[in-house]
Amino acid sequence: MKKILMIMALCISMLSDLQAQVFYRYDAKLDGRIPVTIALQEDNGTHVAGYIYYPKAKNPAPIMVIGSVMHYPDNEAVYYLNEYQSDGNITGTISIQREKGELQGTWTNPKTLKEMKLTGIAVSRQRPEWFTESLLIPEDPGDIGHEYSFQQWSPQYGSNMGGNITFRAAGKNKVHFECMNAWHNIAEGNSEAGRPAVLDGNVFEYREVNECHYAFRATFFRRFVVLETISGGESTGCFGMGAAFDGVYIKVKK
Repeated sequence: MKKILMIMALCISMLSDLQAQVFYRYDAKLDGRIPVTIALQEDNGTHVAGYIYYPKAKNPAPIMVIGSVMHYPDNEAVYYLNEYQSDGNITGTISIQREKGELQGTWTNPKTLKEMKLTGIAVSRQRPEWFTESLLIPEDPGDIGHEYSFQQWSPQYGSNMGGNITFRAAGKNKVHFECMNAWHNIAEGNSEAGRPAVLDGNVFEYREVNECHYAFRATFFRRFVVLETISGGESTGCFGMGAAFDGVYIKVKK
């Protein structure tokens, strides 16, 4: 009986998490011929996550899409999303713009830079049957993964570039980290011995990463972590030009 009650409580909790988010569904066609469904949730900030689904694919399955949204007056908004495989590899970039009641969008292949228009976009709140897991569930501090990563093809360098961050426990709600991001150039750093990052819920902020006073915020969700620079532009001077920790890193090792 106790086990049944625990399972019921978990199911109720998951349903509550799904219902707590703002949900949008976009049905469209890529290049005017390939049906696609994009189902997204927004938290109370700028984080957006969900899935893209290609029903005519050989083995159709939801693929993670994660990004951000900018809201403007008069119900206008712009979504910027990346399509992630489970190993953190980015296989597509997506933008959707809602302006004056009109919806426009594109899907871009990051390797070839070929763009395909999203046409006939219809928006609704109907949740697809395959949407069974919210990606915006905050991670419990005790369940933070060991390694998170992302990779994206860089036409400039002709190879995959990306970032990697690892964590190890340092006490209750405390972790040490080591980060390397080589998307634009090389940014790397780690927590000091004796000065781990301290979590407040699913978030920590860490300052004075290096002599340039670099600082960043980490926001943890169950399948990924978002890193955002919170110091001024001059704080990146210890890194290569244009480099920082910023990005969405997918959990690849628990």
